[in-house]
Formats: sequence, structure tokens, C-alpha cells
Amino acid sequence: MKDYLLYHVVDFITDESYLRYYYRDNEEDIRFWSEWIILHPEKLDIIISANNYIDAFSVRISESEFQKEQQRLAYALNALSLDSDLCHNEEPDIAVKPRKFRRRIAGALVFAAIGAIVYIALPKSASLESEKVTMIEKYVPKGQFAKITLPDSSVVELNADSKLTYPSKFTDSSREVQLTGEAFFNVQQDPQHPFHVITKNLTITVLGTSFNLQCYPDKGQAKVALVTGKVGVNTEDKQTIELTPSEMGVLNMSDLSLRKKKFDINEETGWRQGIVVFKNADFKEIADRFDKMYNIRLINLSHKKEFRFNGSFTRISAQELVKSICLSKQLSFTTNGNVITIH
Repeated sequence: MKDYLLYHVVDFITDESYLRYYYRDNEEDIRFWSEWIILHPEKLDIIISANNYIDAFSVRISESEFQKEQQRLAYALNALSLDSDLCHNEEPDIAVKPRKFRRRIAGALVFAAIGAIVYIALPKSASLESEKVTMIEKYVPKGQFAKITLPDSSVVELNADSKLTYPSKFTDSSREVQLTGEAFFNVQQDPQHPFHVITKNLTITVLGTSFNLQCYPDKGQAKVALVTGKVGVNTEDKQTIELTPSEMGVLNMSDLSLRKKKFDINEETGWRQGIVVFKNADFKEIADRFDKMYNIRLINLSHKKEFRFNGSFTRISAQELVKSICLSKQLSFTTNGNVITIH
């Protein structure tokens, strides 16, 4: 039996079961990996790297093209006289994959190996001279979260179904990143280089602080919850507010009005510790939480179409959470793959 805890990036992108999960090709694999990832958050950085790698280099090529790329890779390896064990381990992994999956990942494997060869072969000075600033995009799938360290050592905790875009290094007088979804920022202090988070409707300006920003495109509002320091919140129509710790800026998407209010720290930032808080939540909000937290679709076929739910939970599974909801409302539920139906 495989020990997935020992897996590195290359192991995930060449594992047939994981590829079926990533491409949503098999319900059993989807269920297994969704649960495994929740149980092993320490592997998320590697998993996110693998996902980004598959997404960036996944291609579909013909059988003849695949064979040509294999030959080119073999010639390059031989030319560099790389260790025979490396050749022995890497080449079979490419060759034995079923046709469906090896076509999808062939490009990733070939480019990865050739990229490594080029890096080894080129002098260090040439690599440095050709270094350019590139934009990096990190996406966290539903049911997962990740921690990212930016070039200035600021740390971003990215929640499920969220995307962060940032440069490989900050070169201008300010530091700018773009966010879609939700993230907690712990920004390094640098008064000479203000830090800006840009969303669809808001720009957050800080010097050194920590805050939570939620800006999912399907939500009716965007929220900035300040934990430490001070931030300025600016809208496209020039509305501006300043926040101090324990204050939250809320932008209403329907009329683009901006206001300040106090917030519950667990409700707004508890997701970082696996805390989920429901305050008079309707079914739409509950279903949205299940979708993002567990990548599970929640359906209500019960006679109680309009109910509200309150509760606070820590590191709770999807099954235990829906069980608590149904128990409080005298309902039942059934599970079919990644779909839970309330009756």
C-alpha cells in the first residue's frame, strides 16, 4: 500500500488515482483525495504545487508526439551523462502510464525534466543574467487551503476556491498583489514600499499589518477584517475608510456602499484554525460553506425549505456537520459521492 505522506510533487502528478481526482474523472478517487487532503493539511503546500504544475503544463498530445518527446528527453539525459539511477527511475514512469493520463501529463513531465537539465547545464551567471520578473498565480481548490510566502517575506494564508496573483519579486516603490476569494495577510513592515491588495471593487493599502480579506465574486459583499496595525480601504468610486484593530470594512455589492463595523474574530478568521461559525445562517449560506470547505454539494429536499442555523465547530468533518444540522432541525440525510441530500 502506498504511503502518500511520503509523496512529493512528482509523485502526485504521476499518480493515476490523484490525476483522476484532479480531472474529476472518478467519484471514488474524488472522495478519497478530498478526505485525505482535509486529514493531512501538512501536505497542502506540496499538493498546491502539484496542482499548479499540472494546470500549467497539462497538455494533450498525440501518441507519435509523445514518443518523440521521450526520445528527445533520453538523448538529453545521455548527453549530460546523468546518474544512471535517475534515468532508470524517471523513464519508466513516463512510459507505463495509461494513454489517457500520460497524454495529459506528458508535457509536464518532459518540460520538467528538460527544465532541470537546462538548469544544471547552464552556468549560474547565465541564469542570473536572464532572470526576469514574472507573475505567479496560485489557486487553491475547494476543500483546501494553503500558506504562501511572498518575495518580501509577507505570509498569505489562502482559503478554499481562492486565487492570488503576485510578482516573482517586488521591484517598484510599492508592493502589489491581486486576490479573488479569501485570504489572511500578515504583511512585513516596509514604510518605503506600501503593500496593496487589489480586488475587483476594492484596493487595500497597508504598511505592515495583519488582516483578513474576503472577496468571492459570488458573494453579495466584500469584507476586510483588521487584526493588527492599520489599513486604508478604497473603492473604485473614491470612497475611503481607515480601519483600526477589531474593525471591519464591508462593501455592499448591490449599491457599492462602504461601511465600518465590529467583527467576531472566529467568524471572520477562524477558517485558518479549522473553525466554522454559523450565525442565523440560511440554507444558501450553509450550502456555500459545504461547497468551499469540503467540495461537497448540499441539496435540501426536506419540507423545511427556509430554516436558520447557529453553531460553532472546530475541525469538523462534513458528515459530522450535516449530522448536527439535521439533528437540530429533526431532519435526515443521505450521501452519494460528493453530494449530500437533506430529507
